[in-house]
Amino acid sequence: MRAIGLMSGTSADGIDVAAVDVDLDREAARPDIRVLNFVTLPYDPAVHARLLSTSSSPSTPINQLGELNVAVGEALGNAALEAAAKWDLDIRSVDVIGSHGHTMWHAPESSVTVQIGEPAIIAERTGVTCVADFRVADVALGGQGAPLVPFVDAILFGDQKEYRAALNIGGIANITLLPDEASGGRGAIRALDTGPGNMVIDACMRLATDGAEDFDRDGAAAARGTPSHVLLRELLDDDYLRRAAPKSTGRERYGAAYAAHVWERGRELGLHADDVLATVTALTARSIAAQVPAACRRIIASGGGVHNPTLVDMLQTAIGKPPAHARVERSDAYGVDADAKEAAAFAVLACAAIAGRVNHLPATTGASRATVLGSISPGDNYRKLMASVWGRTPPGAGG
Repeated sequence: MRAIGLMSGTSADGIDVAAVDVDLDREAARPDIRVLNFVTLPYDPAVHARLLSTSSSPSTPINQLGELNVAVGEALGNAALEAAAKWDLDIRSVDVIGSHGHTMWHAPESSVTVQIGEPAIIAERTGVTCVADFRVADVALGGQGAPLVPFVDAILFGDQKEYRAALNIGGIANITLLPDEASGGRGAIRALDTGPGNMVIDACMRLATDGAEDFDRDGAAAARGTPSHVLLRELLDDDYLRRAAPKSTGRERYGAAYAAHVWERGRELGLHADDVLATVTALTARSIAAQVPAACRRIIASGGGVHNPTLVDMLQTAIGKPPAHARVERSDAYGVDADAKEAAAFAVLACAAIAGRVNHLPATTGASRATVLGSISPGDNYRKLMASVWGRTPPGAGG
């Protein structure tokens, strides 16, 4: 099955688009997943500004949320078409699109999770059946609704002879613990959002530059600074970071208000802007490292954070030096573009959903049982697609 995965992360810095070939029926030990192409396409500046201004706000008027749902749906559908044209890929050869959408509010403790980017618009604009709203069914079963990629992490990176972790550093950082056979194997896989990834770093960089810079390129500002032990200790004294897994979080906790508080506290302490950036970078590194068990020997990292060498160095330092401690490596070394992994994962989740297969690991989210995640918005190819999946012509398909 050929799929396109669409990912709009909590950083809202663009739309990741991945084309993936997925063979779920392969007789080998694990399904075959091949990432064919990947690109990140920027949001229209007006849509980007609206996303940043309305995310994390529980008081956004319903008409504005509805309008943004349509605008992001159009942006996602257009991104799929633009990427396919860029790759010279006939959109009609794509069986399904898996869209993460853009998370506006995530409060699983209240059984609420809201993603926008109307999938019916994606299906109509592209003609391709779209699977979206993956989190909702997990939350309905008492789960956190995130992270959802452990199902794919286990396929891509699990190894029965070595305890590994798959780490994604997006706006929020999430980790999947992949024990070796001696530590429990697949049945012992656990996952969680560790806390802030790039989100607080990005927000503090905008504050430091009056909005001129959206992120700390190459971690240069943090490298110039020195982490404040006082501020870092305060930031690590956080009830979310102390909470046991399964757990998930987002912009509603570590968004603009949180970053503004950190920035002001840094100013109260007399810190230079670079020192604040060094401190929040250390926060990300330390909060990730706290979730890596001593038995882990390899951390396979993806997401925008891998492009920040200061963050990666701080993370390796916080974990300790290999071989006694886990080695941090990019997922590229395992055949998966570090920028493409999350988008590719949603392509795989969509293929499994279309096939009616369980596509999550409920123990990683706290869901009461396994189920099929995702809602389906039929495209022009829906009848043909379902006939191929189920091996027969659906009623009324006309042959």
